[in-house]
Formats: sequence, structure tokens, C-alpha cells
Amino acid sequence: MVVKCADFQPERYFSKPPLLKNRKGNPGGKKRHYIGITTAFDIETTLIDSVEQSVMYIWQWQFGEDYTVIGRTWDEFLDLQKRIKAVLPEDRWLVVYVHNLSYEFQFLKGIYTFYPDDVFAVASRKVVKADMWGCFEFRCSYKLTNMSLKQFTSKMMVKHQKLSGEEFDYGVKRYPWTELTDEELEYCINDVLGLVEAVNALMARDGDTLQTIPLTSTGYVRRNAKRALKDGSVHHNFVYSILPDIDTYRALREAFRGGNTHANRYYAGDIVENVHSADRSSSYPAVMCNCEFPMSAFTPILPKDLNPDYISRCITIRHKALLLRIGIKNLKLRNPFWGCPYLSKDKCRNIHKAIDTEDNGRILEAEYLETTITDIDLKIIMEEYKGEIIFLQGWYASYKKLPQALINEVIKYYKDKTELKGVAGQEIFYDKAKALLNSLYGMMAQDPVKHNLIFKQVGDWEEDTTLTDEEILGKSNQKAFLAYQWGVWVTAHSRDALERGVRLVHETDGADFIYCDTDSVKYTGNVDFSGYNMARIEECRDSGSMATDPSGVTHYMGVFETEDLKDTGYAYRYFKTLGAKKYAYVEREGEGVHCTIAGVNKKKGGKELDKYGGLSAFDEGFVFREAGGTQAVYNDTPQMDHVVIEGKTLPITSNVAILPSEYTLGITGEYERIIKYSKKYLYNPYVL
Repeated sequence: MVVKCADFQPERYFSKPPLLKNRKGNPGGKKRHYIGITTAFDIETTLIDSVEQSVMYIWQWQFGEDYTVIGRTWDEFLDLQKRIKAVLPEDRWLVVYVHNLSYEFQFLKGIYTFYPDDVFAVASRKVVKADMWGCFEFRCSYKLTNMSLKQFTSKMMVKHQKLSGEEFDYGVKRYPWTELTDEELEYCINDVLGLVEAVNALMARDGDTLQTIPLTSTGYVRRNAKRALKDGSVHHNFVYSILPDIDTYRALREAFRGGNTHANRYYAGDIVENVHSADRSSSYPAVMCNCEFPMSAFTPILPKDLNPDYISRCITIRHKALLLRIGIKNLKLRNPFWGCPYLSKDKCRNIHKAIDTEDNGRILEAEYLETTITDIDLKIIMEEYKGEIIFLQGWYASYKKLPQALINEVIKYYKDKTELKGVAGQEIFYDKAKALLNSLYGMMAQDPVKHNLIFKQVGDWEEDTTLTDEEILGKSNQKAFLAYQWGVWVTAHSRDALERGVRLVHETDGADFIYCDTDSVKYTGNVDFSGYNMARIEECRDSGSMATDPSGVTHYMGVFETEDLKDTGYAYRYFKTLGAKKYAYVEREGEGVHCTIAGVNKKKGGKELDKYGGLSAFDEGFVFREAGGTQAVYNDTPQMDHVVIEGKTLPITSNVAILPSEYTLGITGEYERIIKYSKKYLYNPYVL
């Protein structure tokens, strides 16, 4: 039922509300007591172009799946909150979900004074939870799901799906006095009614209530992993005994690095024909199941032992995991044609080098540099580069497999995902398994030293520096159930696996490496991954990290699977890259362009390139205007308190203006020079 704000009767609706109790062993240990009614809130806004300020023109508050309350002004909203608060049971909280609370919060703080203790955020202006009036707990459903509202309502298969934003047309100017059409109202209502239905479906799937449901998506995997480790008799005392101290933690932070993403400088800017793509299946879960990790506390290496012979014995004979701070003199690539140099400028320090020796953020050569690495990184560096390595500081730990209970959890999610894929009626459980599998690594890699953020009414939020890094690490270690170094080693192992794939391409006659991204290699020619894959299959059979899909096909983690189209034999008819996370392609002859560029809408970006010449237009200086996305301008303290529109006064408070943005394709001058020099060298390797 849709009712106007003035007609809603809280005293009747909340006369006998369901009250939730904390269940025994409730994850997260929430001390609050909640009313068992799911509610959702949303606003629609209009941009006042002349002053670049946004105003709310309608709000919707969904109560259960019963009532959608509609209001047009903030005064109505505050009055409704006051009336609800008056009838709620004492010390009970009403949960209000908002999809992307960070946006609505920017408006809410213009009508209500929030204090630092009222707001929980994971980053500046990234709000997870906010309290109002001591009884309303606003939660961000986007942080809970990591999905758009359209995706969330679709995945949960609810009755009231998110409607098309294109049909709604956000460009139309609407104000609190604008009479809305039935279609426009339906769009607004579905946003909150569909959200309540989706949250309820999510709780039903997992046996949760508003008391137990996590605040963020990682909360699910944390909860499950904790239970699995406890059931597997992996005690906190063991994990606590191997956690890093502050010095080792800092070295681990220096060594931590994500996936390897890079474009071959010899092909950057060229349109390459008939490009293949091979993806490493479930790369992060594969290394978690089949690789070894530091499973003891790190022990410092004595200064007298910081030499190549000792380090080599640690790796080859003693089988130790190493964390090393090193320097390298006279660094150069062993093979000048190697297209994927490993050392990242961002992870190096004290770099002394000649001009033009960076390849899109990667080091080609240097007189001297320092970096912090694992033994896995050391192996890759020694394969790719020559130079004198100086071991400055180091630690070692024993290599072993992860706790079997944790490996079993990874395999469980992998099997669920594989076995449920495409099975009618199991869609929400398939999505759950997929999300949990993808979240396991993120849980391991979470920085244990995170300063709380202090909410500021104006400007970006500040870190709370009351506690030192060492004090925060100590508190984190007291409740940790995973070791931070495991996350560091997951990405190191995965980069090494990708390196094997890139090296296979380089070592294959007639094949050329073009581009890679974390678990994917793009190349020309015919590359045989079967030898590599057989070794992975044997690992999977030993560990049980495999699963059979509904068609009876067995899948193994960590194998390279080609993404080539069946009708053409390649993934892309034409492919062009201008660097990491910046490429465009045509799948089949005569088809349109697709593009992958950070900051550019994929769907619109390809169409915009087609309009101006296709892949040939994908070049430095091209401006995406239609696909350039938007930018958020935070107006914490507007210079005016009102505007006059259509002869009526419209209040202006704290808001966020979403403005159209442009994106210009560009590369650095140094990268441009490297590309030109590399191509010249490719055709004349004797050029100076």
C-alpha cells in the first residue's frame, strides 16, 4: 500500500512489532536489540545546473512489504521520524536499508547533526552505517551486497525489480511540487519495495535476521571461515603465535602487491589481429588449496647471513618462506624483448636510473633501487633481470599448506559454484557460492592496521591517530583468526602462476605476448598450455580442489582455459591496448567495438568509438564525452541556503551533485617514448 507521509499511522503499525533476540554465539556480538521489520529508504534528486547543487524532490520509506510511505520535503521526513520514535519500544532500533548510503548521507547530514560515534565508514565518504535519533540505524545495502540495486533485485529474483533508469530519464527536472506520473512513482516505489524484498530473501537464504545479518559482504565469509576453523580445531592460539609483529607487518605491507596487469610495449598502440585469450581458472582459490604458505612466526635473518648463499639454502634446502628487503645494482632485463617486466615502480624506492627506463610503471633498468619482496618474487626477478642483488634485511618462516579446514571451505564454495551453475531454481545459492569464493582472498588480505575514521561535517574525513600502528596491530592480533601474511602470499603465488603463462607464450615459436591481467593472458599464435595444465590437474586431484558441473564435465582450479570463440578460433579479431586497464577490441569481423577502460562506461564507450572510426579512434587524445561517466561534487556548505525555481523557494542544504564527466585517453610522455623506442628496436635491435 502506498500512502502519503501525513496519512501513515506509526502508532498502529508499530503497536505490536516483532522483537528480535540475540541468538547464542551471534557473530559480531551486536549488543543492540532490533525490531524485526525490514525497512528501506531512498531519495530522488534534481541537479540545479546553474549553481551545481542538488535537491531532493521525493523520498520513499518502505515498511516491511506492507507500506510505502511517500514524502516530498525533508520537514515531512523529520516529522515522520519523530512520530515513529514516539511509539517505538524503548531501547529498540529500527533498521533502515539504503542502497549506497554514502549518497543519501550527504543529504541527511544537512538536516540532522551527526556526531562521530553515530557514523561508521570504511573510507572517507564511504558510509556503512549511520544512526539517527537513537533509534534509527541506517545501513548500506550496497556494502552488504557489492551489487547495484538492479543486480541485487535480479539475483534475489524478487517481484518488484529495479526499473530502467533510462526510461525514468534522470535528466528531467523535477521538484517537490512536480506532479509525478504513475510510471515515475512506480520507479520510485520499486527501488525501496524491491530492496526490502531482496534483503528479506537474502536473510531467508542464509537463516539470518536483522540481528545477525552482517554489515558488509565480507562479513559472510568471515563468519563462515571462523566457524570452519573452529570446527576444524584450528585454535586462535595457533594463529596468534604466527601473527607478525610491527616490524614484520611493515615489511609485509611493503611486499604486498595485487595482480600483475601489463601491456607489451612492443604492441602498445597497434591494432593486433587474431588475438587469443587464456584465463587461469579460479586463480586465487587454486593457490589457497594447492600452494604452501608461511605457517610459523617469521624469524629475523641475522646480518651475517644476509648473503646469496644463505638465501639460496633457505629456499632450496631448508624450504623456507622468505620476506626480504633488497637493493639491486645495475639492473637490466636479461631479454630486451621481454614484454612484461615484473618490477613495479610503485613498489620500489630509492630508484636511481637513466631517463626513459619505465614501461607504463614497470622498471626496465636502473643504476640502483630497493624493494621488499617474497622468495616467490625473488625467483621471478632473477629470471627476468640481471644485476647485483644486495640483501638488506630479511625474515624466514616455515612453508606448509594452509589449515585443512580453510582449504575445505574453499573447495566447498568452488564445488557449490560449479555444481549449481545454470541449475534452475538454484540461482541465489549459485550466486552465494560464487560471492563467498571470491571473498575468501579479500578477507585474508585485509590490512590489520586500519585507523578509525572520524566523521567531519565538512570535507574529507580524518584518520583517528589516537592509537599507534603498533597498538592497533596488537588489538587486531588479539581477535585475528587468519594471518595477514597468507594474503600477501596468495597474490605472490598467483603472480607466479601468471608469469608461467606469459613465459609459455614467450617461449613458443610464432607466438607473441600482448597483454595480461591478474589471471588472463592475451597473445597471438598457438600456445600449448597442456603441460602446465596437467601439473595443475594432478595438484587438484591430490587436494580435492575440483568439481563436476551439471553436464558431467570436471573442472580443475588453476588451469589455463582458452576464451576463444568457437566460430572463429580466437577471442578478438582486432585488439588494441594503450597500457594497463586500457584496451579495446572487436570480437568478429564487422562487429562493433568493445572497450575496457577505468572510468569509461563499457557499453557506451564502444558505441562512442564506433561513431568516430572504431579501433582507429582508440588513441591518445580521444575524448569520451557520452561514456565518460560522472563525477561527484560534495557540497558540504553551499554558498546559498535557497534558490527560486518556477517562482517557488527551494531550500539548499548539504548535498552531492552528480555532474557529467569527460575522459581523455592519454599516456605519459615517458611511456610514449618507450613505445616508440621499443618499436624501433624491434625492427633494428642494434639501434642505440
